[in-house]
Amino acid sequence: MNTRADRERKAYDEDNVYDVSHKWHSRFRHVFECPNTLRHEHFFEEILRTHAKGNRVLDIGCGKGDTSRIIYAFGPRFVRGIDVSKSFIAEAKKQEEIGHLEFSLQDVASPMEGIYDFIVGRAILHHLDYRLVLRNLYEKNLSPGGTMVFMEPLGSSVLIRAYQAISKSAHTPDERSFKREDIRWLRKNFRDAMIVPFNWLSLPVGIVSTLVFSNADNFATRLADSVDTFAARHAPFMMLSFRQAILIIRKAD
Repeated sequence: MNTRADRERKAYDEDNVYDVSHKWHSRFRHVFECPNTLRHEHFFEEILRTHAKGNRVLDIGCGKGDTSRIIYAFGPRFVRGIDVSKSFIAEAKKQEEIGHLEFSLQDVASPMEGIYDFIVGRAILHHLDYRLVLRNLYEKNLSPGGTMVFMEPLGSSVLIRAYQAISKSAHTPDERSFKREDIRWLRKNFRDAMIVPFNWLSLPVGIVSTLVFSNADNFATRLADSVDTFAARHAPFMMLSFRQAILIIRKAD
């Protein structure tokens, strides 16, 4: 296994990294079910709804096709999902509708065919040579006036670094959360890019809340949501301390 795509494929098809990661997430489920996370999940879904209708959509790193099917429900002209995992694509193809919703085994780092109005990816760029991938998608596959949106992990907080250190089996060999130099590169190369961070205080509060409360929506997580919302809007210098970010890149007409 020499290429990055081969290593990623092995991690998912043979080493079961997805299931291991899911088990870790389940241990601290309030992080992923708290108000601040749900607020941004809804924001992400609303972006999908707004940009999918009537358009050609490409979902990179589609996994088993969950996001592609959500997009398909919003009335696009066509949706294609791609992934390097044979097992994921085999599962996704069970709900394929030829000519409308299709799935392909493909490495996004390889040349892509087709022009799309909307390109989406969820927790995929940090597995790739994302600079090359973004340039190619933007220049060769994104239509004029089109939009790309991604949800990606940020990797500078102490808690995130500690989690990555103790849960190596939940990560693929090449994945690397976005750090300061990555954000700088994005801003330099896509000057109109919007970066929306979330889960700063909600991360530690969500961890503790899982151990203390049965409900992820409680006074502690609601307070953390208020703090995180304020910090994301008014303290941009804190961005790298958040757990994740939604990246929106638009292409001029």
